[in-house]
Amino acid sequence: MWSGISGSNSRKSNFPATKRLASLSRNPRCYWMFRATRFVRRALRFSDAGGAAATKDGLVLRFNTPTTSIHDGDTVKMVLVPAVSGEMGILTGHVPAIAQLKPGVVTVYETDSDIKRYFVSGGFAVVREDATASVSVPEAVDIEDLDPAAVQAGISKYQGEIANAKDDEEKTNAEIGLEVHEAMQYAISLTK
Repeated sequence: MWSGISGSNSRKSNFPATKRLASLSRNPRCYWMFRATRFVRRALRFSDAGGAAATKDGLVLRFNTPTTSIHDGDTVKMVLVPAVSGEMGILTGHVPAIAQLKPGVVTVYETDSDIKRYFVSGGFAVVREDATASVSVPEAVDIEDLDPAAVQAGISKYQGEIANAKDDEEKTNAEIGLEVHEAMQYAISLTK
């Protein structure tokens, strides 16, 4: 059985971080590489490599799909994203984070009065220390372009498929379709 960092057999630990630190302390080469990486990150954090200018002006946003760049380094006031854990607002000075996105609305506040909303089917948002945020999604549609009749037809279709599913795979696929269409219906309700 593996013993903790202290080396005593009386304290057992199954935490991966504790094991990683213990292995670093046993291997001096890895330990010093780990420490050097931390020092480099600190030095970069305090450098004048443009981070201060971005923080003063606002949040630098990169909002991309595989085929389109919606915002490519534009300075915005705030971004709201539909994270799996809940709605997440990103402002200048936000702590670094990575969030998985669920189907929903990405709201970009370019200024207090200029607000753009996009429906996304999922994706990831990455916030960095230097006041930049990246939102990468497979699809993004301006919510003004969503057809309410088509969305309602999709909801009816997938509800029927859930009721008539022959196996778990069919039911799961139909539930995913229903979730996406219900999120689109919510996005449309924001425009009224």
